[in-house]
Amino acid sequence: MLAALATGSSPLGEGLGATDVAGAVLAVMLVLLGSRAPFIAIGIGAVAAAGMIAAGGERSLLLASVVILLYRVASQTNRRTAAIAAAATPALYGLSIALLDDFVVEREVDVAIWSVLAVAVGSAVRSHRAYLGEVEGRALRAEQSREVEARRRVAEERLRIARELHDLVAHRMAVINVQAGVASHLLRPQPEGAEQALAIVRDSVREVLDELGEMLSVLRNVDDPQAPVAPTPTLRELGALVESFAAAGLEVRWTSSGALEGIPDSVQLTLFRLAQEGLTNAQRYGDGRATLDIARSSSAVDVTIANRLAARSGTAKVSGYGLLGMRERVTAVGGTVQAGPSDDGWFTVAAHIPTPARRPG
Repeated sequence: MLAALATGSSPLGEGLGATDVAGAVLAVMLVLLGSRAPFIAIGIGAVAAAGMIAAGGERSLLLASVVILLYRVASQTNRRTAAIAAAATPALYGLSIALLDDFVVEREVDVAIWSVLAVAVGSAVRSHRAYLGEVEGRALRAEQSREVEARRRVAEERLRIARELHDLVAHRMAVINVQAGVASHLLRPQPEGAEQALAIVRDSVREVLDELGEMLSVLRNVDDPQAPVAPTPTLRELGALVESFAAAGLEVRWTSSGALEGIPDSVQLTLFRLAQEGLTNAQRYGDGRATLDIARSSSAVDVTIANRLAARSGTAKVSGYGLLGMRERVTAVGGTVQAGPSDDGWFTVAAHIPTPARRPG
C-alpha cells in the first residue's frame, strides 16, 4: 500500500505523505498489540481509520490491520464474541467518521463487508480446527478402547477357563490321587481292595476326560460346520505350514538348529502357533519375504520371525488379538516374547521358551 501511494497510483492520486507513514507504523503496532488485547487494538484501528480520512490520509492501511485482528479474534474465540466484534467494528468506525468527517454510506458498507468477511473466514478456520481435533480425539479414544477391550476379553477368557478347569477337574483329580495311593498300599496284602481302588481311578479318569471333552467342545464351537477338527499341530507340521504360506506368495527362509525332539507337546503347540501368527503378519504387512529361525539349546527354544515392512503399511501396530494371544500362549508355558518394528523398517517377533533339559542317549 505504501508503494502504491509513493508511486502516485493510490485512489487519492497523491504521493506518500507523513500521515500515510504514521498510519503504516500504527497498523504494525496494532497487529502486535492484538496478540495481547485484540479488542482494544480493533477499537483503536477503527477510530484511527476514521481519523486518517479526516486528515486526508489513506484509511486502507489501518483497515487492513483491523481485518487481520478480526480474523484472529474469530479464529481463536467463540462465535458470539466474533459476532460482537464484527458488528461493533463498523459501528465504531461509522460513529467516528460522523464525528470527525462527513458520513458516507459507501464507506460504512465497505467496512462492514470486510469485517463480516474476516469474521466468517476466522470462524470457518476455528470450526475446521475443532473438527480435526474431535476426529483425532475420537481416533485416540477408539484405539485406547480397542486395547482395553482386547485385554479385558483375554482376562475374562483366562478367568473362565481357570474356573471351569477347577470346578470340573480338581475334585476328580483329588479322588484319583487318593485312590491311587490306596491301591498302592493294598496291592500286595489286599489285592481285592486295590482292584476296587483302581476301578474308582479308572471311572474318575473317564469322567474327567468326558468333562474336559465337553469343555473343549464349547471352546472349539463344534456347532460351527467349519470348525477345525484336525489334531493339535506340533513342530512336525512346520514344513507344511511354511509350504502353505509359500503357495500364498510369501517367500519364507526357514532355518533350525539343535535337536527339536523331546520338546513337550504344549511348547510345540505354542511354537507352531507363534510361527503361524508371525508369518501371517509378515504376509499381511511385509514385502513378501520373511525369515523363521528356531534354535534349541540345552534349556530353551528361541524363535525369531522377521520381515521387512512394506512401504504402504508404514509401521505395523503392535496391538490386537493376534499379538495378545501370542503373548498369552508364550507366557502360559513360562516364556517371554517381544514384538515390534525397528528403525530400519523391519518387524521382528522374538520368543524365548524354557524347556526341560534333554536326557542323554
